[in-house]
Amino acid sequence: MRPRVVLEGVAGQLWPGKYDLATHKTSKKLTSLLDILGTGDLQVSAVSCHGTYLATATHEEAANLLYVISMLENRYYLLKRMAERCTALLFHPHQENQLFVASASCNVYSINVEDGTVVMMEGHSQPVVGVEAGSRSPVVLTYNHREVLLWSWPSMTLSNRLRHQNPLPVIWAGHVWQRDELLVAYSSGSVLLWAGRRSTTEVHIEPPEGLAIEFKAFAVSRGGEWLVGGGKSHLLVTYCLVGRCIAQVVQLPSSCSDVFQPFFLPVVHPRYPQVLAILTSSGVLNIIDFSTATKLKTLRAQRYLIDSISVSECGSFIAVTYDNSTTKVYPVRALFPATTEKEVEPEAWMKEEVAFQIVEKREKEKQEEEEKRKKRQAITEEIQELLDKSKWCKILLEFGSYPDRYRRLVWVSVLELPRNYSVFSTLLDKGIHPAYRDLSQALQLSDAGMFKALQRTLSCLAHWAPFLAKVDYLPELVFPFVKVFKSNPLLSFEVAATVILNWCRVWFVFWPEAGVTVLNVVEQLVCEVDPTLLAHLMRLRVTARSYVWPLLTSAFSKVLSSDDWQALWDHLLSSPPSLLPCVAAAFTLTSRRSLLSCDDAEDVDLYYSQESWVSVKKVLDRAYDLHKRKRKEHAFSKIFGEFVPLPHDGLPLFTIGPRPAPLTQEEEDEGRPHLRRSPNTLTPTIINPRHLSPRHPSSPRSPIRPHHYHKHQQRQEEQEEMVYMIAKEELERQEDECLNSIWKLRQRHLTSAPHNLT
Repeated sequence: MRPRVVLEGVAGQLWPGKYDLATHKTSKKLTSLLDILGTGDLQVSAVSCHGTYLATATHEEAANLLYVISMLENRYYLLKRMAERCTALLFHPHQENQLFVASASCNVYSINVEDGTVVMMEGHSQPVVGVEAGSRSPVVLTYNHREVLLWSWPSMTLSNRLRHQNPLPVIWAGHVWQRDELLVAYSSGSVLLWAGRRSTTEVHIEPPEGLAIEFKAFAVSRGGEWLVGGGKSHLLVTYCLVGRCIAQVVQLPSSCSDVFQPFFLPVVHPRYPQVLAILTSSGVLNIIDFSTATKLKTLRAQRYLIDSISVSECGSFIAVTYDNSTTKVYPVRALFPATTEKEVEPEAWMKEEVAFQIVEKREKEKQEEEEKRKKRQAITEEIQELLDKSKWCKILLEFGSYPDRYRRLVWVSVLELPRNYSVFSTLLDKGIHPAYRDLSQALQLSDAGMFKALQRTLSCLAHWAPFLAKVDYLPELVFPFVKVFKSNPLLSFEVAATVILNWCRVWFVFWPEAGVTVLNVVEQLVCEVDPTLLAHLMRLRVTARSYVWPLLTSAFSKVLSSDDWQALWDHLLSSPPSLLPCVAAAFTLTSRRSLLSCDDAEDVDLYYSQESWVSVKKVLDRAYDLHKRKRKEHAFSKIFGEFVPLPHDGLPLFTIGPRPAPLTQEEEDEGRPHLRRSPNTLTPTIINPRHLSPRHPSSPRSPIRPHHYHKHQQRQEEQEEMVYMIAKEELERQEDECLNSIWKLRQRHLTSAPHNLT
């Protein structure tokens, strides 16, 4: 069992028994060697050059704490309390105990993690975003988007301040100690190079013309020959620092949609001397052979996103920080493909110690594995029996809601989610959908993790069903479900897709107009139960689009508290989809007194846009009464259909959308040029489309000559345009007829309703 450490208090022990992390540094199995659980928000981590120390900065509401984990001493301790957040963290690649800490207060601290000695490095006017130090470099660089400072090492005195006239922000700065060159890279992709720390001559390396990439990250190779840069694109630009030019522009694999953090891995494998690791903004880590530009591995966490990565200089360990304030330590050797049995590695690479196990120990391990397998199987069967839908429905009717602790598990069971991770990973590899790249401008969320989860779920839905990218209320509809399943992006997507396919299937028939069908059903329910209330709303010129559509498109999240919303959807997800319009009508009927007190349409809109005082229990009781009455009607059940879960072997074809207007027989014949009627018979004659292609002019039996063919093609396009216009007019006519019928129904009940509203 791997050690798990929770960073709390001033100090603590890592693992109770004997556990040597160094014995696992050459392991080829990609399993976590150490889990470090933070107690605050997103954290920053860095591992020392030989893996002796691991520094982690956690951000809490009250304070920002800097912890150091000592592998040799088997303990962790609080090194420093900071007033501001940590913006950068780096161990010096040559000195094991030297830690550089940059904070949002524009200061950088050089701390000895053994004795706690602190040297403050002042000089920046803006918060530092990066610290760079070479293994044999006599300088340390600190930089932000506007300035680059050089510090002499180990005295940590300010030696130089790089002056640059470029108005673009600085993305990266570093020192190539092999040739004593200073590099500064900008967001446009341009790179400035000084051949010497005291040189005043600048060498410009510009990106290729026409390459419109907003660069976000750069990395220099271990030997100092190459510099790679990328950003919000699947392209990677390679700079040749020796030749002072652009070497090549490489198209990354489909799983690498952008470049968030690139870094070159140390040489730990004989077959791969130069390996580039690229972390994307969607939390996918791609291991690429830089020499051949081929992908070796793709690593992705199933539940949480990878936020940042730190690698030890010796190439033993890699620290992976996730967006749930957890840092895990893995062996770097496990990132490479497994070596085949036929290959013989040189003795220089044979650093792994061979462990011989006796036969009795192997048999004991096999018996333990068999016992664990049987125990897991028994637990699985017990869980499946407990998650029986009929049993949970009895609990729901008895207590009114599912237990908060098991709600997500019950929803997964009730909706019969397939948990198809292979299909979901394919959608994730496509990256952020263009329709939601600027989602932050339209939707302001204080929780960055929640925003990423929502953006990721919306992008996967749009990649699966491109029509959904046009639906403007989709973020508002999906957000409450993403909030429930924030920690599991796969379940967030599958729950949202299941809800759209079952409970929202009739909403898009008249798109971009509102769902006329469901609005008509809700209005009829209100009219049958309380015609006086409907008459009052009609006097205020309030339509169903004003008081029903906001409820549906927000999934009732605007008018209900978080607990009431979850209780409501416990009932909706456990019932047929036809209960949803009954709930919308029941909410309006239960709000009778508040609506009758409204003097104009603006008051009604305000009531449906804020949290209501209505009891969700009363709403559900009335909704079940309405549903029991309307359930007997065959047409009501036919409109909304029955629940259909997602298939286990893939995603269904999304065919929900605006339905085309029906065409007459003459319009169908005009719109299909390959179907014509023979003059001597009433049956149509099918003409093969290939017969319509123009033959060579020398052919004596060419049915359509070249100049006639262009006229024929133009006439075909005109016919298709005419059919499109006819279908559009027919659709508008159907909408007008539907709206007129609703208006006549209102007028009839308005005249029959009593004038004294009580």
